[in-house]
Amino acid sequence: MSTPMDTSDGEPIVSNADRNRLAQEESLSEFSKLDAIMEPTTAAFVDQYLEAGGVPLNVMNLLVQSYEGLAAMANTVDRDIRNAYNSTNQAALLEPISRKIVESFDAVKADEEFSNTQQLPVYILDMIPHQVWRKTIYRLSERYPKSEMLGAALQKVADEGFQAELTSLNSASLHTHVFYSLLVECIENVAPATDETLNERISELISTVCRSEQAYFMAQYVLVHARQKLGPQAIGLRRIEEELERHMLDKYDRPQLAVHMRLLLDGCAVGGDDAVANALVSIIQNSYAAPGDVTALYRHYHDALAAGQPTSSAYMLRSERIMMLLVEQMFGHLWESTVEDTRMALVDKYIWLLAYATLSVDDQSDTVDQAQLEQLIAQMKDVRQLPVRPIQTTLNQVIRKVIEWVRVPILARVVLMWVRDIISYDNFTYYDTYFKSCEVPVPLLLLEEIAFCQPLLKPLVFDAYRESFESKIPGFAADRQIRLQKVVINRIAVLVQLDYALPVLHYFDLQAESIDQSVLAYFIFRTLAQFEPPYPEEFYQPMLQLIERAVGGIKTMKEKELVVVIAFLGCIDDPRAERLCELLPKEPAQPLSPSVR
Repeated sequence: MSTPMDTSDGEPIVSNADRNRLAQEESLSEFSKLDAIMEPTTAAFVDQYLEAGGVPLNVMNLLVQSYEGLAAMANTVDRDIRNAYNSTNQAALLEPISRKIVESFDAVKADEEFSNTQQLPVYILDMIPHQVWRKTIYRLSERYPKSEMLGAALQKVADEGFQAELTSLNSASLHTHVFYSLLVECIENVAPATDETLNERISELISTVCRSEQAYFMAQYVLVHARQKLGPQAIGLRRIEEELERHMLDKYDRPQLAVHMRLLLDGCAVGGDDAVANALVSIIQNSYAAPGDVTALYRHYHDALAAGQPTSSAYMLRSERIMMLLVEQMFGHLWESTVEDTRMALVDKYIWLLAYATLSVDDQSDTVDQAQLEQLIAQMKDVRQLPVRPIQTTLNQVIRKVIEWVRVPILARVVLMWVRDIISYDNFTYYDTYFKSCEVPVPLLLLEEIAFCQPLLKPLVFDAYRESFESKIPGFAADRQIRLQKVVINRIAVLVQLDYALPVLHYFDLQAESIDQSVLAYFIFRTLAQFEPPYPEEFYQPMLQLIERAVGGIKTMKEKELVVVIAFLGCIDDPRAERLCELLPKEPAQPLSPSVR
């Protein structure tokens, strides 16, 4: 609706009488419009009309005649619908309105108008601040993904700070300017992530780029080129590439898409005569490193390294999917997961590829030191000779070498799988044989050493700890089982100290109902005893929740343990901490016996 006419500070263009007549005509025209009395500018036009000498009765007559009460009728319909559905919100009315807008929208006409003006329509700008109408814009963009006007609307939505809502839209990836802004924001959110928070932070990025082939390829293309420009500083980007690739391979079960795109980005020809590309695709699609494929890869990389010639990127060769297949086929006999191929000529090729992939960290063959390569190959051959599920005395004899091996990432991974098998074989027979009271089993100490030497393996080490913690060993009395759990907790506490607190706290929160309260209280004590204030909120909030669940066990703690918990609560500025302090005894009670629990 228009606004009252302005007056000029200069000489009037028309006489005062003409000016008053024009003002009255403009005002009367506005009063005659449908439901004019509901417009916010009507009061200003009334003032203008009266100042120009207009008759007040004319204002009343025209406003009454033009009134249809559409707003009141809409409110009545809204109220009746909400009463009919016994609802207090407007969703029942707004949803059909939104569908009707989508059904009647003319994308061609909207694009023509946008092409002429290069500006978004006012109705789009009015819709953006309201979530219900933003959803209507999203529906329109999904229905008309190639619309220029709707693409500009999505960009405006992103500019207004609603990027998170766009990550689930397939159409967002079709508008490059929108997609890139979403991609940059998602990567910035992932950048500060640690090993323990990566999975949580990367979920938004995955939902943004793994919804379509186009979005996935664009994201990987951007990441690869950014990594190439940044050089050694881009190790974090490589991790993001691998996570996206793993998601496409595992969740979407589309190995061809992820593998072919990776090979294209690495400069390999796909579907042609490229022996490297064909071998890599074959291994991933078949989940088996066939001798022919391994021989083809060995010839390519080994001959190029020997001749000092440039070679294809080793990125795909280093992917976990291929590396773990090679590991299983070469070392699986240590945990009996596979049948060992005894042909030494083939074994040498498998091991050479594993060692080469481990050392070729910069995608260039000339970065692999020949002496390091030969040393790693020799170590791998020694690891293959490890005893299968050894007795304690045999295990003690190889400890010194094993500790040396876990300083090499690929060997640490093999040792970890070997140790897990020693512990868990035949329903944790190892504990039944060797765990008597409170001594720390040697395999658990080896897991701790792996976590310390190889931070990226902390999730797998924690998985091994969880298996032991949750084990139900036949023949174990309740007190012996609890003692074993507390021994495992001592090792988990070390993992917490190695910056792996949040996944551990999350696990114990999920398992709190099924864990003996004295065991849960002991975990709380062991964890808190390692840290000093101030405590970050992401640590103390889940810890407070655990303490709430374990109040019964905490009340029976020893004095030195109870003091640690109370000191922690005293440092937390939170009403829950104050309430928990009041629940805990001033003097520690005598702990309950296992039979009483």
